Amino acid sequence: MSYPYLANLLLLGNRRRRVLLFNPRGVGRSWTPRHRSAYTVANSAADVEELRRALHLERFDLLGFSAGGFVALEYARRHPGRLRSLLLCATAASASDIDESNQRMLAAAPKPTRQRLRELTRSKSFDDPEYVRLAAEVGVPFSRRFLPRDPPSVRRSVVNPDVYRAMMTPSGDEFAVEGSLAGWDRRPDLQRLALPVLVLVGRHDFFYDASRTMAARIRGARLVVLSRASHLAHLEQPAAFRSAIRGFLGDLSTAVAR
Repeated sequence: MSYPYLANLLLLGNRRRRVLLFNPRGVGRSWTPRHRSAYTVANSAADVEELRRALHLERFDLLGFSAGGFVALEYARRHPGRLRSLLLCATAASASDIDESNQRMLAAAPKPTRQRLRELTRSKSFDDPEYVRLAAEVGVPFSRRFLPRDPPSVRRSVVNPDVYRAMMTPSGDEFAVEGSLAGWDRRPDLQRLALPVLVLVGRHDFFYDASRTMAARIRGARLVVLSRASHLAHLEQPAAFRSAIRGFLGDLSTAVAR
């Protein structure tokens, strides 16, 4: 997804802090590889490192939102010395976490919806408009529960279906992880993270359980849960979301000053 939906994070910038948003490979005006096999979490982390070098940054704070959190964790494993801190927002640490989150959403759906989705899944009718509609409806309480409609910033963002399908679901099954993310697992690395970490999540996010588990495994991690928010917590509770980040980064600056 292109970055306009995260634009309100630019308000975190000030005279001492520069905030950078960027589009992943294949998204927006970022470069597009020749083969879909190049859409992997590892390659995305390599892109972050190339961006760091191009901007001549020695150390920086890396915020990963949703799938961006997968990349942030991958980067932290590969280049820990380049990070001052890690901010994991509305995200998870493994493909298994994603699978469990998908099953949680399905379990909460009305029985007729679940039955119809099973029928459409058995017939592999993933491009059927009914399947697309029902899958989207299942996700709403966990993705934008407190938003009556998609905000303008979300509507301005563009999804590249090739990237999404390659990484998540080549078949189109919205509740299966079968792309390049299948088997991805950074959970064993969580206990080895030796830097300040903020885990920020909405109480109704499909990644709520995964985020709490992740925070418990990371030594010294700060967990912040926003009570009236789901996956798009930065849009549902924007002031509280940014306040949590400001507080975390402010405490880091104070600690460094001492």
